[in-house]
Amino acid sequence: MSDFETADDTRIPDAVTLLTPMENTSPSPRSLMVRKLADIVVLPSGRISSNERSLVADILLQVADKVDTGIRVELAKRVARVAECPPALLRMLILDEPVVAGEILNQAETAPEDLLIEAANEGGLAHREMIARRKDLSTSVADAVLQYAETEVCMQVLKRDSCVLSPKAVNKLVAMSASTPEFQPLLLRRRELEPAHGFMMFWWVDAERRRRILTRFALDRALIQDALADLYERVFRSNEPDELVKEILIFAERRHRPRGADGEQVPMDVIIRTIRVARKNAPREIIEAVGLIAGVSSDLAARILRDPGGEPIAILCKSVGMPRDDFFSIYHEPVDEDGSAGSRISIGHFRYDGA
Repeated sequence: MSDFETADDTRIPDAVTLLTPMENTSPSPRSLMVRKLADIVVLPSGRISSNERSLVADILLQVADKVDTGIRVELAKRVARVAECPPALLRMLILDEPVVAGEILNQAETAPEDLLIEAANEGGLAHREMIARRKDLSTSVADAVLQYAETEVCMQVLKRDSCVLSPKAVNKLVAMSASTPEFQPLLLRRRELEPAHGFMMFWWVDAERRRRILTRFALDRALIQDALADLYERVFRSNEPDELVKEILIFAERRHRPRGADGEQVPMDVIIRTIRVARKNAPREIIEAVGLIAGVSSDLAARILRDPGGEPIAILCKSVGMPRDDFFSIYHEPVDEDGSAGSRISIGHFRYDGA
């Protein structure tokens, strides 16, 4: 074989192939235009007027969405540092794909609230996650990102102690916490949580969090009771009492016991017998009797009796003023290690300090 002969599977490129120029990798005219216009739009206020900046931004709007993603990312990085960026250009970049929008949402210290709300509504999950992490998260923007009930977004918002949540947002998050236990500890530390929210969550949180709810929302009704004391006789002795006022008077009293014609309380032995029977057998009429005794609805009384944790029935017994010994008797609680009856009983993390 001569020096110029080759193996059959080896091909020698022809002259045309060897002379074909390499692909041009220099920036396209569009890319160059975007970069040059970006140089202008980010100029400080002293070197460019607002009208000139707006004109440049309008030109960018026509070409920026027709260049590669990398060029748009570069543009967004530069725009994020400019407080005077025209809103139209900012809007285009914020609504772009996450890799572009992230340069604005993660880096820009300030952004118009209306644009953040629009990005939350028009963007995807990634946009809302980035918005939820912003330092300037406002109540309105939080409402916008929370409306989609996305777990990760909600977690980020709940961690933002500096953001004040609206009542609508708190209601939504409290409802979601029934099926999303991760929300519960974050919600229980929020200052916006009200007693009604806490007592709603009481039904689905664990024993430790029930204790926290009871500790946080404990209250003294003495001031209210003193102010309303003279109304009891007048309302309960009336032939046609104002039912709304009557209901509030019962609610305001620490011991939720029904009253007779003269406002007298139902005897404690009747209360004890009723609750003891309800614990063993709870037909509808007994449940209604427990509700009447405790000043709650029959549905709530049934829920209290069915609760596996024990804290609700302990609270009910305490609210009607049941003595400790009778409470021990009903629940057959064991004696202390020294053999003596305990003065307090714990169900879960709730401490019974009855009369």
